[in-house]
Amino acid sequence: MRSNWLKTILLVSLICFVSLSLFCGKAGELEVVQVKKPGIPVVYFQVLIKAGSAYDPPDKEGLAYFTAQLLDRGTESFSRDEIDELLDFISARLSVEVNKEVIVISGTTLKENLDKFYQVFSEIILKPTFPEGQIEKTRLDQLDAIENTRQRDRRLIQESFDNFIHRGHPYGHLTCGNESSVNSLTRQDALDFYHKHFLQNNILLGLAGDFDDQLVQRLREDMSTLNVGQVPEIGGEIQPIVGRKVLLIEKEKRAQTQFRIGHPFDLTRHSPDYFPMLVANAHLGKHRESIGRLYKTVRMDRGLCYGAYSYIEHFKQFGWSKLANPNCPRKAQYFSMWTYPKSANAKFAIKLYLKEMTDLATAGIPEDKLDFMKSFEKNQFPFQIETPQRKLAHMMAEKYYGTVGFVDHFESEVERVTKEKVDRAVKMYLSPDNVAIVALVSDGEEFIKELLSDQTTLEYPSQADPTVLKEEDDQIKAFDLALTEDDFEIVKASELFK
Repeated sequence: MRSNWLKTILLVSLICFVSLSLFCGKAGELEVVQVKKPGIPVVYFQVLIKAGSAYDPPDKEGLAYFTAQLLDRGTESFSRDEIDELLDFISARLSVEVNKEVIVISGTTLKENLDKFYQVFSEIILKPTFPEGQIEKTRLDQLDAIENTRQRDRRLIQESFDNFIHRGHPYGHLTCGNESSVNSLTRQDALDFYHKHFLQNNILLGLAGDFDDQLVQRLREDMSTLNVGQVPEIGGEIQPIVGRKVLLIEKEKRAQTQFRIGHPFDLTRHSPDYFPMLVANAHLGKHRESIGRLYKTVRMDRGLCYGAYSYIEHFKQFGWSKLANPNCPRKAQYFSMWTYPKSANAKFAIKLYLKEMTDLATAGIPEDKLDFMKSFEKNQFPFQIETPQRKLAHMMAEKYYGTVGFVDHFESEVERVTKEKVDRAVKMYLSPDNVAIVALVSDGEEFIKELLSDQTTLEYPSQADPTVLKEEDDQIKAFDLALTEDDFEIVKASELFK
């Protein structure tokens, strides 16, 4: 009995130690990830808090977003208007972003205005007041964000796909929640969420640009005034997709059919298969690049639509660039493919996508493509970290994932990839027979009939010669979707996120 009691105490102590040291350096001291760049008159701040939407309590979806949006709407020293006026006056930028696992608070200021900016930046983390007068305004802004998701087709299909493959899991709702839960959120809810999650052992700090050690120590000491507490973990298991399951989202008068195809998988950056899968995905269809199979077969060969891409991690675009935003880390990932042909070609495009996925999973990467894709990844990565701000974000993601050396060893890890490693990885992680297909259509019932019919149509652009690819087109048309009526669900876009 005494032995079991001692084991329990030791286990609890170990859990507490791991929790307390999650983002800490020596002797529990808060670690500050640093990218020093003397000579540029700018300082970048970045703070990650493990408090994203996956930590929303049941029936309070959107609480993390609600709490985060209130941070810069009033502090002990500044009202919202005063914060806005000061940032405008010193030409500084401050943003609060909410993702599934983390809240990211970022700021940029000229070095000469550092003290003025730092007072605001530190107070929105340490001393937010969640002013009652801002509660309803924040709620209305959040409801607008939900409606904007419904209205923007690309975002609607991405979020709906994300929710569909994560049903029953904390990832499985919008970061901004749903209308009924948002309407019920209160100031006290925000206060409770803040005190539960804004802990010094639940926060990761970063600085980039031209700063000195005094700023590092100041940031470390100030953030150490946050409470220490037990860090909650994301619960629940992600259920695998069995067979091909189709969710059709109805939205009137859609000339194009946006769709995503994919499935959850257990690939992480810790896996030795990560870099082989990275190279495989470059071959299949990297975002906004013209080197992949999907881009070639969909756009270049047939002109079916402008873009055709695939992803081995959750992808969030960095501004208007083609680069990934590194500030949305997830420890559970998924594979997906995305495109948006005109509706008459949607069935053909779905078959084409599944055939390309099947061919890759079956045959692996062509030998003559391997070195090119490896060179592409090695040559592109410097652009991912070309600014101090972006390098800081990648190094903080490295710290979050616990993948020490990911940035420094990226090119050497890609170089070590072989065809055998790629072929083994795609067979292990890609499952074209077990995917979710989420499509935005005008009429769900009619699209079901089309997908279940024996006919597959293909309309080429007027200037194209359909005879050139006839043999290949016939093979794609003959691809068996293996769907039955039981594999479909239909929902109206207007009914989502209620």
